[in-house]
Amino acid sequence: MKRFITFVKWVVVMAAFLLVLWLPLVASVFHLEWKTAKENADSLWITRSEGLRLMRYHGTNGLKITDDRIYIWQDSRWIQVVKRKSA
Repeated sequence: MKRFITFVKWVVVMAAFLLVLWLPLVASVFHLEWKTAKENADSLWITRSEGLRLMRYHGTNGLKITDDRIYIWQDSRWIQVVKRKSA
């Protein structure tokens, strides 16, 4: 019985040790993902609703969004749909 209790204590200690090492790693990965997703969302010049409207109508594979224009793929060429308004 004493060997069993020792074994259980060893397993609990190892699990706690691994958890202490694993949690900061997972938290930092999710923090970096969240930070880059937020930066990408802030840099987009069209509104979310306008982007969703274009994606619903033309599909996601047929859109090309650049720094100042949005194009759709139609008849084997890119056609400009929206141009960025100058500020």
